[in-house]
Amino acid sequence: MEPKLVNVVQAVDNTFLLIFGLSAALMVGITVAMIWFVYRYSRKRNPTPATFHGNFWAEVIWIVVPSILVMGMFYSGWHSYRALRDAPEGAIPIKVTARMWSWDFEYENGKHSGTLVVPVGKAVQLSLTSSDVLHGFFAPAFRLKIDTVPGKTNHGWFRADKPGEYVIFCSVYCGLQHAKMLSAIKAVSQEEYEKFLAETGSGGGHAGKALLDAKGCLGCHTLDGGASIGPSLKGVWGREAVLLTPAKKEKRLKYDAKALTMMIMGPREGVLKGFEPMMPAYADQITADELKQILDFLEHGESAADGPEAGKALADAQGCLGCHSTDGTEIVGPSFKGMFGKKSTAKDGAPVDRPFVTAILKDPASRLGKTSSMPAYPALTDTEREALLKFLESLSAAPAPSPEPNGHDMAGHEAKGHDVKAGEHK
Repeated sequence: MEPKLVNVVQAVDNTFLLIFGLSAALMVGITVAMIWFVYRYSRKRNPTPATFHGNFWAEVIWIVVPSILVMGMFYSGWHSYRALRDAPEGAIPIKVTARMWSWDFEYENGKHSGTLVVPVGKAVQLSLTSSDVLHGFFAPAFRLKIDTVPGKTNHGWFRADKPGEYVIFCSVYCGLQHAKMLSAIKAVSQEEYEKFLAETGSGGGHAGKALLDAKGCLGCHTLDGGASIGPSLKGVWGREAVLLTPAKKEKRLKYDAKALTMMIMGPREGVLKGFEPMMPAYADQITADELKQILDFLEHGESAADGPEAGKALADAQGCLGCHSTDGTEIVGPSFKGMFGKKSTAKDGAPVDRPFVTAILKDPASRLGKTSSMPAYPALTDTEREALLKFLESLSAAPAPSPEPNGHDMAGHEAKGHDVKAGEHK
């Protein structure tokens, strides 16, 4: 079992209550004393004022009592600060990068997200920095309020004891979209957390769209055509724009792969007319593969999320193309070319169709009925699995199948002597 951790929230709350309580007591005491002195020592009751010359004990009390109060508040504050900063052993490390105007969370396995996903009951250690200006990571539910400073890494930790979503604000004014720099801490079960880490896709959408979110692009660019700090990305592919060059001349630009790569990665040939030059260059933050996925999304939109091209990219990323060719040659495993509809190497000789491939991806050895060097891919999302299936179908003669009334998939009929064309049997 995980060792008992300091209750950071309680430590911070205790410090607040101590300072608030002492302040309230002093306010009440001073107010009562003032009222008493006004009444007791008014001119009517004391027409001749008294004169005092030094009082040793009064001076001792005046110095000692405030010193004790201040040192007590300091000790309590220091204790809660140490509780916030010193993460327990075994805490899950997560890197937090703030930027105008979004948050990027990087996990141990290199996965990025725009929402901080954590397991319930586990300590999480945050390493926080900023890629542009000063921001502030503020999660009220966990009493976290930590500055994120460019070129410096600050630290803090917390533990979510209950599942749910807890809001994250930026506590430092950082520009035009400061108020919209919102995110959340999503506390889930350990099983859901491990599943989240294992997901390589975008959780049901295009991977390029997920990257735009993770890299902070959607903090300045909308996907619905709405106005924001930067131009909307809706229909951006093929759209024309005007750049103002360093010589203050206008240059017309048509957004294609080359132009968008220049605008995303830099160096830029000018500033987009009508917009402030606030966008950073991403040459050192986006890999070539990530850029390809972003461009694919900008060109094709969500429609490409589960298509053959997305399936090919996924097969490559998952290492499938290291064992399976796409040109008919044999490597370690059978070629993907023409695979659909053929007899499989399973013990029952089942044809390669959608149910067969789905079962193979979940548990190869079980479906084949024998040991296999192929790993299982249980963490694939439904969208990713669909993309792989369409990719395999695109390499075969059979078109994408449609289910029969009895619930059987029509993929694989060709292997039984049936020719399927336009949904009809010949």
